[in-house]
Amino acid sequence: MKKFAFFLFMIFLSNMASASHVMGGELTWRCGAGGVYTFELVFYRDCNGAEVNVISETVRVWNHPSITQITLDFVSRADISPSCTEVTGSPPMLECGIGSAGGNGSGAIEQVVYRRDIILTGTPPSEGWIFTYENFSRSNALTNIENPSSYGITIAATMFPSPNTAINECTDSSPQFLQSPYFVTCAGSEYRYNMNAVDPDLDSMLFEFGIPYDHFPTGTYDPPNNPIPVPFETGFTSMSPTPGLLNDPNNIEATINNATGELIFTSYTSGNFNIKILVKSYRQGVIVSQVEREMQVVVLPCSSANDAPVITPPFPGNSFEVDIIAGDLISFDLIANDFDLLQDGSNQNVIITASGPLFGSNYTSDLGCDIEPCATLNNMPPIIAPQTANALFSWQTTCDHLINQFGEAADIIPYDFVFKVQDNFCQVPKVTYATVRINVHNIGILNAPKINCIQTDDSDNITIFWNPIPDPWGSFIEYGVYSVQDGLIASLPDINADNYTINSITGANEYYLSVQSGICGNTKRYSDTLSNIFLSINNPNNGTALLSWNNPSNNYIPDFNSYTHIYREYPPGTLTLIDSVEYNVNSYKDTIDICEAFLKYQIVLPTTDCAFTSNKVGDDFIDMLTPDMPTILSVGIDTVSNNMLIQWDQNSQNDTYGYVIYTFDSNGILFELDTVWGISNVNYSYPVNLSGGPYSYSVAAFDSCYTSTVPVTFQTSAKANINTSIVSSADVYMCDQEADIFWTPYIGRTVDFYEIWSLVNGNWSLEEISQDTSVRIPVLGNQNYTIYINAVFTDGYGAFSSPSYFFVPTPGQPAFHYFKLATVNNDNVELYDYIDESVGITEIIFQRRNLSGAYEEIGRSDANGNEVFFLDEESNPNYQSWEYRTKYIDSCGTEGTYANTNKTIFLEGSAEDYDMINTLNWSAYEGFDGGILEYHIYRSINDVYDSSPIVILDETELSYIDDVNGLGSDGKICYRVEAIEVFNTYNFSEISSSNELCLLYSPKIYIPNAFTPNGINPIFKPVVSNVNFATYHLSIINRWGQLVFESYDKDEGWNGLIQSNGKKATNDVYVYIFEAEDEDGIIMIRKGFVSLID
Repeated sequence: MKKFAFFLFMIFLSNMASASHVMGGELTWRCGAGGVYTFELVFYRDCNGAEVNVISETVRVWNHPSITQITLDFVSRADISPSCTEVTGSPPMLECGIGSAGGNGSGAIEQVVYRRDIILTGTPPSEGWIFTYENFSRSNALTNIENPSSYGITIAATMFPSPNTAINECTDSSPQFLQSPYFVTCAGSEYRYNMNAVDPDLDSMLFEFGIPYDHFPTGTYDPPNNPIPVPFETGFTSMSPTPGLLNDPNNIEATINNATGELIFTSYTSGNFNIKILVKSYRQGVIVSQVEREMQVVVLPCSSANDAPVITPPFPGNSFEVDIIAGDLISFDLIANDFDLLQDGSNQNVIITASGPLFGSNYTSDLGCDIEPCATLNNMPPIIAPQTANALFSWQTTCDHLINQFGEAADIIPYDFVFKVQDNFCQVPKVTYATVRINVHNIGILNAPKINCIQTDDSDNITIFWNPIPDPWGSFIEYGVYSVQDGLIASLPDINADNYTINSITGANEYYLSVQSGICGNTKRYSDTLSNIFLSINNPNNGTALLSWNNPSNNYIPDFNSYTHIYREYPPGTLTLIDSVEYNVNSYKDTIDICEAFLKYQIVLPTTDCAFTSNKVGDDFIDMLTPDMPTILSVGIDTVSNNMLIQWDQNSQNDTYGYVIYTFDSNGILFELDTVWGISNVNYSYPVNLSGGPYSYSVAAFDSCYTSTVPVTFQTSAKANINTSIVSSADVYMCDQEADIFWTPYIGRTVDFYEIWSLVNGNWSLEEISQDTSVRIPVLGNQNYTIYINAVFTDGYGAFSSPSYFFVPTPGQPAFHYFKLATVNNDNVELYDYIDESVGITEIIFQRRNLSGAYEEIGRSDANGNEVFFLDEESNPNYQSWEYRTKYIDSCGTEGTYANTNKTIFLEGSAEDYDMINTLNWSAYEGFDGGILEYHIYRSINDVYDSSPIVILDETELSYIDDVNGLGSDGKICYRVEAIEVFNTYNFSEISSSNELCLLYSPKIYIPNAFTPNGINPIFKPVVSNVNFATYHLSIINRWGQLVFESYDKDEGWNGLIQSNGKKATNDVYVYIFEAEDEDGIIMIRKGFVSLID
């Protein structure tokens, strides 16, 4: 059984707590009766480190007006090392022992708890009240933190103002952690852990990784300045705190479920890894608290004979999540199996424990939780059974499980119950966590219908329209019609009601609907608030009508039309749409185009269901205005469509009907090009010949009134001043990578300056600004350029020229150049260069560093593709390692810069003839962009290389000892080494081979002089190595010169039978003759006598 110890040492110095080798912890609070907060500090101690303070710990308070610290009293300490059953052959159970460094190994952990009740006066500011606990000594066993013993730890918690916050009142509890940390796991096993953080107030929670911080004995809390984040080792970050693929290709990095807090990773890399989890709680979308748990996960190499228990999902679809209705009874069996054995062969126990926000007293009573009735189990945990354990879960839900302490009903509340199942295998039992989520639904809650529209009739009565709602549960009670100004206006018990009329409305009011419904009690849901449109009119007696109105909503709603329609009633009884304005425009000036009449107006806003209509309002109006002469703002090319675009100012006379655009014909005569209708249509675009021009234009405005001339025409303004467009051209200088740009001046307006714009590959660039009409600009090779000249005027307007096009030839600037490989092939070195040949690269120069250390050219290869090859036949790769580099020559004959260098692998070694042990040494390969992943060693026996390497070594190992005893070689064993590149930035990897090293062995022959066919040595055959076994020949001859036995197979010996008839040979002395060739083809003959003794 786990030992629990509770000590109170009054003589401890307060600084002893600062040397506890903290492995993590958390700081939380609960809101109790009478506005009292209960703060609890839990930290986790490495039992192999220093002792703890068993008197008190201090939590510092920030941003509070009067409280700067809280002293938390020591409550308890408990050994939470993994518990297991010690049996014959197992290691001992991890335990904390007593006192400083009392633990018996990595994974011996103690939980220490401090607590204090306190009243906090006031209300937290927007940045919150922040509470911090600091300790200067982290566990020095951490693997993912640099120099962990040099850094301390800060644990923080923040209390924000909540929507229910009242001065000097306790209104929120922080999230609470119901599951202790899962500290110890096995390398190669999936780590899946749920800390079962719950919010007592049923606030929603968000989980994410956090940044671990150092302690800060001085200064103000201001992370990341004070305290600073602790530095992670290479390959680790706070967001990726567990080993990744760089440590082991089988590793799966840690992830956390943002909704449940479940933490999952798999590490084949042993070590101690610091992980920090933030838990944020939200109420009505506003953050109200933040706490954190920091913990150290110890990954140990464990016995591969033990697997984690398996938990059977209790719900259909192999699921741990179920949806129920408030009032339902939920009951299920949680079954866990583990059929592995302990080290002595006995069955393992399966141990079930559980946590959750609503378990009752002792887990077996439906009383004793925050919201009764409580969930129960059939037995009080831990539930222990050999091989298979079963926990019967039961919970009678009610509507109370949908109500928080503020009386707010939710549509759904998820409740998480976490089951921890472990075996009793020593030293690290395997653990499986299952998070059972029970979603309690509040059915029968009907959402209020949205208001489709509000219409006003000719008597100024408004009618509110909506769509009747469906009632699948029969829970509807009534609709409510409200206004912000008057409150409840009407209650409608008929679910099929779809409108309601309110009489004599003389202004804009805000209306909304409610629906009262629900199976768990009467619940109201409200619609959004919308207003009727109320129109006002002003007649300034200048030939215009000034309209103003309100929008139904301050914010645009997608169901609304994006434009509000303006109607004019003339003649009486006929409404005509005269204009539309964007939704957020609430005024309009109508220029009167009727000589004299009583005109009414109405505003209409269409929606997807119906239309909002305003009241109608009118007055007597007279047309009194004529158009002004337009001012042309610009004449130029629209760079999107490449059409000619003429722009002018909007006429200040609102009864302007439109504009006439003029240009010149081929004879220089001004003629009417086209007519644009509408006062606000102040531009005209049409296609022109872009290779022609420049083009000149004028514009005149006309209104709705007719002239007294014959024939009658519209009144037209004077023509605007002539404006003439710009035409551009270009000359390109390839060698200089420059271009001369020329253009005609803009005529008709004073030009402040000209902008020269280029369009290359869809990207616009401002090349130059000039007040002249020509400029030289730098250009990039191998690019298509489109050049526009923009005449910029003092008022900010501009006019673009017609485009000029040109292509810039390139002398060859490759997008990439990478000398990717130097590899030995037989007695030559193969060189491979990787370059962007498409830009006109002609040759690659290959250079080799000579024995004096200087580079010299060894040859050139034509660049006919992205990969350029050269074979160095002059170097001797069996002599030393050779270093190479490359550079390119572009189409202009210009030499480019050098690429990276590459250095071949030189393999050398020696053979110990007696022991038959080969020692290999090689130089490191240099030059891979991705770095070296590993080295592969290949060996050939009898001139045949194995298809697979005999060994794979990491990039730091440059030697290998190979024991070749018993390989049956012919006396020559050869090797080569391959360097394997990590996948590089060019999305490929290469392999470089060393020279071949062959080591020779002299033949070894041992021939016995006797054998016993039915005895200890039943077969007579020579023991031979380091010969050419294809030439093996053994003959046995009796005393009469007769051939008794003959073999050409080294594995076939004489068993004492005469080969020709299968009879037993008599006990006698026989002559043997053995023949074979060594590696150099020299024949070896051995003759002697062998005695057959049977």
